[in-house]
Amino acid sequence: MIGEDRPQVEDEAPLYGWARRSLYGDGGRAGGAARAAVRPVGWAWSRLAGRRLRRRRPSARLPAPALGVGNVTVGGGGKTSLVGWLLDEGLPEGARAAVLSRGTGRIGSGVRVLRPGDDVAAARVGDEPALLARAGAWVGVARDREKAAHAVAARQRPHVFILDDALQHRRVARALDLVVFTAEDLEAPARCLPAGPLRQGPGWRPALGTWVVVGEDPRARGFPEGTIGAAFHGWWDSLPGFIGGWRDAGTVELGGWWAGREVPFVQEDGIVAFAGVAKPESVERFARSTGLSPRRIVAFPDHHRYRAAEVRQLLKAHPGAALLTTEKDAVKLDPAWFGDRPIGVLRRRLRLEEPARMRDLVREAIGWPR
Repeated sequence: MIGEDRPQVEDEAPLYGWARRSLYGDGGRAGGAARAAVRPVGWAWSRLAGRRLRRRRPSARLPAPALGVGNVTVGGGGKTSLVGWLLDEGLPEGARAAVLSRGTGRIGSGVRVLRPGDDVAAARVGDEPALLARAGAWVGVARDREKAAHAVAARQRPHVFILDDALQHRRVARALDLVVFTAEDLEAPARCLPAGPLRQGPGWRPALGTWVVVGEDPRARGFPEGTIGAAFHGWWDSLPGFIGGWRDAGTVELGGWWAGREVPFVQEDGIVAFAGVAKPESVERFARSTGLSPRRIVAFPDHHRYRAAEVRQLLKAHPGAALLTTEKDAVKLDPAWFGDRPIGVLRRRLRLEEPARMRDLVREAIGWPR
């Protein structure tokens, strides 16, 4: 929780920001009243989601085994970071992978295939697919992941597909589900939308699954009644689990980031951070862990598509301040918009405490020979 020594969060979309905080148990008296009013809808959502998940049988099989990555809450939960970890460290040696994504926030529809290193407009494919392709991944983008998989396979034959944000989308068969939780998730109200952040209740769990908690081991904690950590206690012992954290990959200048050059961002004070992510407070916490101290956080809606006029307004509102943002935002920003104003890009990477055990689990799931 942000204390007195924490910077103020300034919502560019105040109603969106209030709704986000309300889902996670904040939002003041109005947030509490709103959650109480829609609690019956949340109960209905939970029952319907559970029934759908139990009854849905996969009808689509891809040209290679699939790993599903997702979470039980709305908003940022480390899903794409876990996808990145799998691509960098989690697959058997020699295994070729491709990511399948819906491309949340993109303009248009249809199937798009991104090759490793493609520099494509994030507005046309989604910020996360654009980031993954820049990092060296094959990515298929479509609402229909089966079509995306076949489009990728026509160009490159992967040994495994990774389904980004796919836990509740059960049409595609998968060899293993990896479910990500953050520390904030576990302390949030265990209620389904719109009364809380859950997409589903704890009653259904994947038959072949594992969980990853970014933070403290939930098996060693006690959670208050009514929180997600308490409601999902059955998952902690019945499924194999992993503990993760964030590591700093270095903060670099935006222009160098776009050019693929390591130009360190060395500003230490007078920093204003801005981000269009689900949990903007997490940006401030990570920045502090790297030695940077933003004095203010300007929060845009998740997956926000920036315009030059918005950046001009941001610069005008914070004259003389150095700016700081995330890679998810950087992929949608033109360095020319900022002139000579310093702007840094935070780069964080997921780390797992037992990476070899996760690699063994993935290898067994996809049937890769030892």
